[in-house]
Amino acid sequence: MPPLKSKSKSKPSVLLVDDDDKLRQLHSVMLAEEGYAVSQATNGLEAVTLCQLHGFDLVIVELHLQGKDNLWIIENLREQSRASKFIGTARFGSLQPDYCRRMARHLGTHHVLTKPFPPQQLLSAAREALTKN
Repeated sequence: MPPLKSKSKSKPSVLLVDDDDKLRQLHSVMLAEEGYAVSQATNGLEAVTLCQLHGFDLVIVELHLQGKDNLWIIENLREQSRASKFIGTARFGSLQPDYCRRMARHLGTHHVLTKPFPPQQLLSAAREALTKN
């Protein structure tokens, strides 16, 4: 796991939540190269714990972790942590796309990205989410 939230306010902090190790690592490297302080979690419980301890400017969460619908992660993080911005991701076919988008938007995500998506789409979504009030 990379270093947790930077003490310096110069780098926005991002938590990546995904059970796909390779994809999580790839996204972590991409975001770090863009200047974000990136931490990682492999499941919802770990994500909730990290957010309660450290808080993050942005949480990017896979909505279908380990075979379960994990929209509850966003709801829980919104209620119990200092995380303020969310991006949801979902594997094509893992959840009904319309249901997933509606629920994620209802819970306050800034974007819902359907995997596979181009790397630039994630970077663009992160920049946009962090600049919106």
